[in-house]
Amino acid sequence: MDFFPIEKRKLFLECNIAGAAFYNIDDIWDELQDGSKLVLVREKYNVHDENAVAVAIAGDEGSEYEDVGPTLGYIPRKVNKSLAALLDMGWQDVFETEISGLRKDAPYSDRIHISIFIKNKDGEEEPEKDDFRLRMMVVTEEDKWKHMADELWQKGYTYFRWGGFPPWERDLPNKGDKVVFLYYDGEQYFMYLMKTIAIGEQTMPFLEDIEDLHQVDDCTGYVLTNVVGPVIMEDCELYLPKELLKGKYQPDERISQSLTNKLMDIFVSHQYSSLNDL
Repeated sequence: MDFFPIEKRKLFLECNIAGAAFYNIDDIWDELQDGSKLVLVREKYNVHDENAVAVAIAGDEGSEYEDVGPTLGYIPRKVNKSLAALLDMGWQDVFETEISGLRKDAPYSDRIHISIFIKNKDGEEEPEKDDFRLRMMVVTEEDKWKHMADELWQKGYTYFRWGGFPPWERDLPNKGDKVVFLYYDGEQYFMYLMKTIAIGEQTMPFLEDIEDLHQVDDCTGYVLTNVVGPVIMEDCELYLPKELLKGKYQPDERISQSLTNKLMDIFVSHQYSSLNDL
């Protein structure tokens, strides 16, 4: 499975932050963003919950308690027991915590979602590289999504035209790049992880009508094949910002490192699950 990068960390827990209504998060809301680093603070002597783990904004130094920023709330009581035990055993430094979803109009208990990762034990993480940040194509029309899914099923590939002027300002996929295709029906997410296998003149063998190659516009043809999918996730399992779900004509921007890591964890798990079913 050489299409996946070596895992630098593994998702341990994804949850909402409880108790946010008591910490004036509205005052700092504009400072929060997807991927913001957070700190877990174990409160052993909390009179309300013996397993209490507070969640705070990371200070300048990241994980040292004296550099912890404002508290946002707590890990929900129903999922904090195992995490509290690990923190009590001195494993604070193996965790990385960050914001994975923000819902400004939701109730306080559902406004901030976080991801907690366990770092790879084999040394320090390498610097993040753009190569590990995925692109995403969000399809909003059900008929277009079904057409694409049918093409993947019948042909093993699908064709798109992407571009725009000036072309040098577009960060479109190169051959071999991965693109996440996503459709949301209001309750579930449907996803494919696809790979670009041909661009421009290279798409000719894949076209039924050769005239498609010579359309007069600012776009270039792209052929992609399925790597993993379809993957179906419930809304409660994978929260994505509303802005992202409005639809995207082409994958000319890379998604955040945090979202890339989350999606890659999902695709890897799905791939292993599929292999075990064989």
